[in-house]
Amino acid sequence: MAYQLTPKRLAAARANLAKAWAAHRAGKVPWPARPPALKHGFFALDLRQSVIQLGEDVQEYDEHLRRFQRVFTPLGETEERIVRRMAEAAWRLLRGYRARAHAQTKKLRKALETVAPHAPLDIGQTKRLALYLVEMFWDEHYIVNCVSRLRNQFERLFRVLLIKRTGSDYGFRIFSNRRLSKWDQAVPFV
Repeated sequence: MAYQLTPKRLAAARANLAKAWAAHRAGKVPWPARPPALKHGFFALDLRQSVIQLGEDVQEYDEHLRRFQRVFTPLGETEERIVRRMAEAAWRLLRGYRARAHAQTKKLRKALETVAPHAPLDIGQTKRLALYLVEMFWDEHYIVNCVSRLRNQFERLFRVLLIKRTGSDYGFRIFSNRRLSKWDQAVPFV
């Protein structure tokens, strides 16, 4: 049976939304510690704010940005933007690896906690557990895809910096085959 939005249901939904907003504004319902959609911060527009919201070390993030500034010593505003975007892409890559490791650790603990302690597994249980563990480490396409896109973005930004400084990228292509015309725009994630 399909859900049909009738005028009565729409009015009830709007009334409930108004009540919820009124409760939040009055301070009766606390705001969440972090926005519900912020899970790993790959797509955060303001990376520094996402570092704070995810509970990461802000000083470590600032030092990370300073390292890139120190190593690449940008000349001019355009190069500063390029180097900052490179540093942000690198931070997102590192964040991706941490998110990947955290997710796998959580799955592994859950899988191993379901096994009865101090009881030897029979052949069927051993096969099922082994198959689950192999599939668990195989099924990580989402994070791998995000990391691949960030790696491509990092490479493109480095090529833009080379072109800006020398007039050519000297054939520097490792992973990315994209054109460099829109390097200053955020990379869309699907």
